[in-house]
Order: sequence, then C-alpha cells, then structure tokens
Amino acid sequence: MEKYKKVQEKKDLFIQFSEEEIKEMGWEENQKLSMKVDEETGTITIRPFVKMELDMDSWPQELLLFLIQESCEKDMSVNDIISNLLEESLKNYDKFKS
Repeated sequence: MEKYKKVQEKKDLFIQFSEEEIKEMGWEENQKLSMKVDEETGTITIRPFVKMELDMDSWPQELLLFLIQESCEKDMSVNDIISNLLEESLKNYDKFKS
C-alpha cells in the first residue's frame, strides 16, 4: 500500500530588534526571553530570563544522574531541564504561599 504525503509550508514569526534597542532594554545578544500574551487586551509582554549561577559541586550524584537522564529522554539540554524544574517549583511555591 503506497502512502502519499503532501509537503506543507510552515511559516515562523519573529521580532527583530536593532542593536540599539537591545542595549536600551539591557538585554544581551542571544539572551533567552519569555513572552506572555494578555488575552483581554492583546498585549504581549516580553521579559528576559534572569541569569543564575548554580554551584553543582555539592549536589548529590543521584540528582546529577537524574538531570542527565531527563536531558537524554526529553532531548533537551540539562540547562533547560533545570530551568523547567525551577519554574515548576516556583509555581508550586506561589500556590502554597497563597
């Protein structure tokens, strides 16, 4: 049985900032940004991720192995795995705190 697939076009959208705009906002080149859309107003808020230095020397080996395993299974960088875990922890902290 022959199967045929149609090749479809995919369009990406992006916002381009000038070097002056990047400097004015205090951003760095290739800095990760988060975007939030307000459904009611249609406003888009763009915020830079905050840089953090983590000292992993004292982390247990089990935790480091877990991060590597998650990274391999999800095909993501360890940095992204750590970022996601921190974001989820902060969301849960905010719920608990309220």
